[in-house]
Amino acid sequence: MNRTEYKNNFYKEHYERINLAVPKGMKDIIRTLAADKGMSINAYIQDLVRKDQCGMFDTMQVAEKNREMISGITGNMHDGYDIIFKDGHSCHCRTKKDIRSCIIEYCKEKGD
Repeated sequence: MNRTEYKNNFYKEHYERINLAVPKGMKDIIRTLAADKGMSINAYIQDLVRKDQCGMFDTMQVAEKNREMISGITGNMHDGYDIIFKDGHSCHCRTKKDIRSCIIEYCKEKGD
């Protein structure tokens, strides 16, 4: 396998692509905001998502030590929440209390 094939395979296994459409002129605004922070557009958007997730982790009262095992939490109080762990495991919870319990139990299992 040559270097290009290796890099392409690595990219396919570890990354996903998102096509993002924005209104005319918004791309320049995003580019400027990212540049002002010394970031690429990609890094800037990822940073915004991480900050939003941290806000959700704070709202859910997820312990700092458990956050590193979680890719994200999606959902709402009406439909319930999905917790996605970095290893691909996920669980569905109805309440914030259930979320904390699920995360604690799963992190204990993985820590053993």
